[in-house]
Amino acid sequence: MGKFSSYTQYLIGRVVIMKYTLITGATGGLGKALAFRLAQKQETLLLVGRNSDKLQTLSEELSGEHHIFCSDLSDAEAVAALKCWTQENLGLPSTVINCAGAGLFGSLESLDDKDIQQSLIDNLLPIIYPCKAFVPDMKQAGGVIVNVMSTAALKGKAGESVYCTAKWGVRGFTESLREEVKGSQLRVVAVYPAGMATGFWENTGVNYPVESFMSAEQAAEMIVAALGQVNKGFVSDITLSR
Repeated sequence: MGKFSSYTQYLIGRVVIMKYTLITGATGGLGKALAFRLAQKQETLLLVGRNSDKLQTLSEELSGEHHIFCSDLSDAEAVAALKCWTQENLGLPSTVINCAGAGLFGSLESLDDKDIQQSLIDNLLPIIYPCKAFVPDMKQAGGVIVNVMSTAALKGKAGESVYCTAKWGVRGFTESLREEVKGSQLRVVAVYPAGMATGFWENTGVNYPVESFMSAEQAAEMIVAALGQVNKGFVSDITLSR
C-alpha cells in the first residue's frame, strides 16, 4: 500500500516520529491540491480517503514519496486501524491536515432527515476521530494539526443551515482542542477557505457563480505558505477570502 523509503526520524520516549504529512480527504478538491503542492516541496505524504480507486489514481499521478490508505474516518474503528498502520509502518506524523468533509445545501424544510444526520457525521467525525487518535502523542512530540473548514464556519448563510451547523461544530472543536493542548509542543491551526471551483459543488443543486471562485490549487498554495511560518510563530487561523 503506497511506497516506502528511508525517513528522517527521532525518538521521544517510545514514540517514533517521522517527518511526513498525513492528509485526509485527499482524493479531491483542496486535499488533492495540497497533496500535489506538498509533493512539489518534496515532502513525504500519507494520503487518506474513502475511495480506493481515486486513491490509486492519485498515487499514479503524484510524484515523490507517498503512501495511500483507504479509510472511512467517520468510523472510530477504522481510524484506530489507520493509527495502528502508521505506528507499524511510518511512525507518528509531524503534520496532520484534516480536509475530509461533505456539503449539504437547501432550505431546512427541504432537507431529508437522513441527509441531515449524514451531513453531521461526514463533517464532524472525520475531524474529531483523527485528532483523538494522534493528539496524545503529538502533544509530547510536537507537530501541527490543521483542521480545514469553510467560511461557513464564520457566518451563517441562507440555504446552508445544516452545513453551517456542522462547520461551526468543527470550529468549536478546533478552538477547544487548541485550549486543551496549550503549553504543549502541538500547534492547532484552523483554516477557513471561501468557495473553491472544485467538484464539491456537483449535484448540490446550488446556483453559485463557481467560475468566479478561487481554484483549489490557489488555496493550497496560500495554505502551504502560511503553514511554513508555524515554527517561526503561531499561525492559529487562516481565512482565505475571494
